[in-house]
Amino acid sequence: MKRLSLLLLVCLTLLFPCAVSADNTARDYIPAPPDTLATMIYYTHTTADTLYGGGHKLATGLDLSEDVGILRTIYYFKLGPFMVDPQFLLPFGGASLGNKGNDLSATGVGDLAVLATIWFVNNPQSKTWLGFTPFFFFPTGNYENNGALSLGSNRFGFREELGFVQGFDVIPNHPAYFELQLGGDFYTDNNDYTTAQLTRSQDPVLNVESHLSYDVTKALWASADYYYHWGGESAVAGIAQDDRLANHTLGFTLGYNIASNYQILFQYKNDVEVESGLPAQSFTIRFTYMTDLDSLVGKVTK
Repeated sequence: MKRLSLLLLVCLTLLFPCAVSADNTARDYIPAPPDTLATMIYYTHTTADTLYGGGHKLATGLDLSEDVGILRTIYYFKLGPFMVDPQFLLPFGGASLGNKGNDLSATGVGDLAVLATIWFVNNPQSKTWLGFTPFFFFPTGNYENNGALSLGSNRFGFREELGFVQGFDVIPNHPAYFELQLGGDFYTDNNDYTTAQLTRSQDPVLNVESHLSYDVTKALWASADYYYHWGGESAVAGIAQDDRLANHTLGFTLGYNIASNYQILFQYKNDVEVESGLPAQSFTIRFTYMTDLDSLVGKVTK
C-alpha cells in the first residue's frame, strides 16, 4: 500500500504541464512574421482511472481530475539571418487523484518554462523549417506554506529539442504540413520529495512527436498528432520505482483563425499504450492573440 501511495504521488506530479515534457501542438515550429507578439491562454481538462507501473496494471477505479491553464507569451524577431522566438509558459490550476482513501490533491502555480527556438532553415516559399529549442524549467516547491501539495516539481529541468516541418500543396491553396520533433528531457534531483524530505532522481526522457496537418479552408485546419515518451525511470531514496515510460499518445487538433490576429484551437489526446503512469484523456482549448509589437508600442506611447 505504501508503494502504491508513492506511485500515485509520482503519477500525479508527472501529469502536470512542464513536469515531464512540454508537448507541442501542430504548427508550433512554423514561425510567425518578424516583430509579432503572440499571447496564448490554454485550458486543459484531463481524466484517468487506471494506474500502470512497469507494464503491469497496479490499480483501477482511480479518480484523476485535472484542470490546468497555461499562460504563454512569444515574441518573434530576426537575429542576423535567423528567426528567433523567446517565450515563457506558466502553468496554474489544480488536480486531484484518489483511490480508496489514498487521496491526493494539488493547486497553485507550476514550474515556469523559459525557451526560445532558433530556426536554421526558415523558407516559407518552399514551406520548409528546421529549428532548435532549448527549454529551461525553473522550479516551484512541492508544497505550499501550509504543507499542501502544489503543482511545482522542486527541481530544475532542461530540454533540448529539434523540430522539422515540410509543407506541400495537396491541391492549390490547400497545403498540408508534415512535422517531426525529437527531444530529450533532463532533470536535477528533488531533495525535498514528500513530507519525509526524501530525494527523488529521474533518468532522462526521450520525446518523439509527429503531426500531419491540412488546411481545410483558409481559416480552418486539422491535424492528426502522435506523441511518444520513453525512459525517465525514477528512484526515491535510492530505490528504483519501476516506472520507466514507454507511452504512446494519439491526438486530433482543429485550429480556426477567427480573424487575421485571433485564433482558437481545440485538441483531444488519448494515451493508447502506457508502460507506466495513468492512461489519460485530455481536452485542450487554446486562444491566441497576435499583434505587431511596433504597432502596439505606438498605440501605448501616443
